[in-house]
Amino acid sequence: MQLRALIEGLPVTIVRGDPDRGGVVWICDLTDDSRTAVPGSLYIARRGHAQDGREYVQAALECGTVAVLTDDEHLEMPERSEAVVLFTDDVPGVTGRLAERFYGEPSSKLALVGVTGTNGKTTVAHLVHQILNHAGERCGLIGTVEIDDGRETARAVLTTPPAVELSRTMARMLENGCVACVMETSSHALDQQRAGALAFDVGVFTNLTGDHLDYHGDLETYARAKKRLFDRLGPSGVSIVNIDDPRGESMAGPNPLRCGLNNAAADWHATIEDESLSGLKLTIRGPEYELCARVPLIGAFNAMNTLEAVAAADAVLKRLGHEPGTRRAAMEHALPRAHAPAGRLQRVSETGDPAVFVDFAHTDDALGSSLAALKRLVPAGGKLRVVFGCGGLKDTTKRPRMGRIAASLADVVIVTSDNPRTESPSHIISQVIEGIDPTDRARTTIHVDREPAIREAIMQADPRDVILIAGKGHETVQELPDGQGGVVHRSFDDRVVAKEILREARLRRADAGTSTAGALR
Repeated sequence: MQLRALIEGLPVTIVRGDPDRGGVVWICDLTDDSRTAVPGSLYIARRGHAQDGREYVQAALECGTVAVLTDDEHLEMPERSEAVVLFTDDVPGVTGRLAERFYGEPSSKLALVGVTGTNGKTTVAHLVHQILNHAGERCGLIGTVEIDDGRETARAVLTTPPAVELSRTMARMLENGCVACVMETSSHALDQQRAGALAFDVGVFTNLTGDHLDYHGDLETYARAKKRLFDRLGPSGVSIVNIDDPRGESMAGPNPLRCGLNNAAADWHATIEDESLSGLKLTIRGPEYELCARVPLIGAFNAMNTLEAVAAADAVLKRLGHEPGTRRAAMEHALPRAHAPAGRLQRVSETGDPAVFVDFAHTDDALGSSLAALKRLVPAGGKLRVVFGCGGLKDTTKRPRMGRIAASLADVVIVTSDNPRTESPSHIISQVIEGIDPTDRARTTIHVDREPAIREAIMQADPRDVILIAGKGHETVQELPDGQGGVVHRSFDDRVVAKEILREARLRRADAGTSTAGALR
């Protein structure tokens, strides 16, 4: 694409070089990572929280970069460089607009759903993705666990990728036949304008509780970041909000659809008819139809996640021309076949085992919701056991709150490490313990190492017990301090570890049964 055409009408000034020298300057790629620059790249020298892109301009130039975007009018460049320097005082905002323009405005050609909130984003996004694909409308997915471009699925690195990657991925979705895309939209991404140039059609607000205050500073700032998603919606956009959350009404943008449990006044409302360790039976009523379906998800919070996913998928199908009867049929077909995202209250045990669930819950609200959901389903005579920790270099205010909620709901509490990163694991654990009432500490065990914590929970459990292993969910790596101020990564997957220990426990029970039978002879 011609550089002149790429920047036309944008708040960008050419401060060095002649883009028309000896002919037109062509841009063949955009990147904010010097390691991926190629001949013909426009390198975005973005200042991040951890690194400053200006420091890597030389490396980008050596790879063939022909233009540099910066917010430094006096950016130092090699004397012999012929690269054009572009100045803007809004690098994040301009980056998104450049990316959309370079890739052909892909977000405006897809029915784009953005899902934001503290908890539930991943589950809602995955459910919308599944419903639309079951309905025969190919839908892409961008989220915490994975990215599906309509042809291939890859593991995600960030909840919401950088702006260039977002537009590039959506362009690939279009090439692969997608007509829709659902993406998790984090508060960090909204604050940093990663999604600032995208043309959203539907916005979903799940809930807002204390998290990421290490970044945002306070809850009001955090809420304002979330609100930006709904401010991005155009006049024909649809806002889907959880009005059971105190912030729901204030989040609503254009054409709001309010969702509530047991709330007939809501536009979309759901009633839990039955629940068990195998799932929920829901009656869902919307503006144009009613349906009843079994969903293999657990807990009232997942009833709300399902309700919002149905409302969002319905809005997309309606936009794509589906009649109410067709939309209802799509829901009834998809919901019983739905599955939770990896590590979202995912059952890893077999029949005869204690029921073991792995969950990504890493806030007090999410941990409390998962424990409350499981507590109602513990068989008579069983106990609810929880294994959890808190991440290092993250919001420290939630640590005692997580300890408090765990002790108030679980019968047995095991506090361990999550991803301590460069922090002392013992120090993190001590902050968690501060939130546990001294009278509850007799039911609390500490294991700094996560594997022995999971082992104790499973090996000491009765088959009637229910065990929640919380915090890491789908993650397959644990980030530990290396003792020198850095981080070492080790392979660690709660699901794999739990399954191995459950297998060992089954063998022990079998051996014990054989020994008992032999003694009785």
